[in-house]
Amino acid sequence: MNLAITLLKNASYLRGKHDLLLSIQKAQTAITKVRKSSSKILQKVAQSMAEVRGRPLFYPAIFSGLGKGPLVELEDGSVKYDFITGIGTHFFGHSDLDLIDVGLQAASQNVVMQGHLQVSSPYLTFSKQLLKLAGPPFKYVWLALSGTMANENALKLIRHKKSPAYKVIAFQNCFHGRSVMMADITDNQGFKKGLYNHKTAYYVPFFNPKDPQRSIRESLETLRSILKDHPSEIAGFIFELVQGEGGFTPAPREFFIPLMELCKTENIAVWVDEVQTVGRTGELFAFQKLNLSQYVDIVTVGKMLQNCATLYREELNPDPGLLAGTFSGSTVSLSVGTRILTRLQKETFFGPNGKISKLETWAKKGLEGLQQKYGESVISEISGVGAMVAFQFRDGNLEQTKKLVLQAFEEGVMLFYCGRGPYKIRFLLPAGCLTQTQYQGGLKYVEKAIQKILK
Repeated sequence: MNLAITLLKNASYLRGKHDLLLSIQKAQTAITKVRKSSSKILQKVAQSMAEVRGRPLFYPAIFSGLGKGPLVELEDGSVKYDFITGIGTHFFGHSDLDLIDVGLQAASQNVVMQGHLQVSSPYLTFSKQLLKLAGPPFKYVWLALSGTMANENALKLIRHKKSPAYKVIAFQNCFHGRSVMMADITDNQGFKKGLYNHKTAYYVPFFNPKDPQRSIRESLETLRSILKDHPSEIAGFIFELVQGEGGFTPAPREFFIPLMELCKTENIAVWVDEVQTVGRTGELFAFQKLNLSQYVDIVTVGKMLQNCATLYREELNPDPGLLAGTFSGSTVSLSVGTRILTRLQKETFFGPNGKISKLETWAKKGLEGLQQKYGESVISEISGVGAMVAFQFRDGNLEQTKKLVLQAFEEGVMLFYCGRGPYKIRFLLPAGCLTQTQYQGGLKYVEKAIQKILK
């Protein structure tokens, strides 16, 4: 037995960890409901944030360091529901004692960060578990510190193997990250203002649920036209199976099949970006939910797993030296990510009768209740899948959408927005801990915000 294992079984070590967890649990007992504060602490801290960042926070969501499930305490002592979860990272909510326990043990290890040259067991354990759950056809995984970097690695692998082809096809209104190249692919001019246009991507219309058959036909025709006009340029097609920033719009299997089949015929890599959707749609991967595994060559993940990664087929395995990097992830994040993967399987989150499927049902039902109460001129276009749910407020203009998000924050619930005009209010719900009663409680504060704006 090595010395590290001996340490983790030491009575003093175990007692200290137990006492710390017990202290956190006791402190959590005071977090039971939304609590407002009249102090100016948040504004002061937010001003300091603006001074160091060069711009303010969207709203002063500054955590104190303690929470309980979907409720979180802010720096000024106020408590709010968190229905956006760090744009999808806090799936199990705040101060989950099980994850803290795992994190404490990981923090006891000799290094804070794992690298790609020297590693510890959390690197290998997380990688093997992720590959196992992804299943065939994926053979390898490469870890990264951000979803953007996972996507950069995917693009690098595709270009490496498909050279001299170098461009990609993406969906209109897509979002794939904040690096120069990912911003170039992203179909949003506001995210690449002033940047040189490398013209890396051509765009295909995403699924239109209001006219499904025509949508499928038009997207396929657009893809064929691009391939005809640029026969030797296209290396890959990057798919969002649920558009996130574009408006929380899902698409059915029959929309993707003809596009992916044409890519296979033309030797174009099928790349699926699941940085936001992983673990959130009713299966671990959205491509599994849609039964698309046989078509996918490379997939990127992140956010709720606390780590980011690129998984790929054998034939995309690169020459030595193409993928590298000092850091792969923190020892804590990799250990906690492994625990999250385990819990997602053991706690029956997936499948048609899983927790996420049930959450989607009552989450949308709650919004439909508001729609019935206030009318479709106020609440409309309810969309999403699993723990990703959105709705349009009024006519969906940006000013009104932001106004509702900011008013909801004042009332006691944190939300965000998405879309491209019309815009939507979006929820990335803490599905790992949220109960229907808690969701309804948070929705009451959304309704209060609506009422104040409608006055």
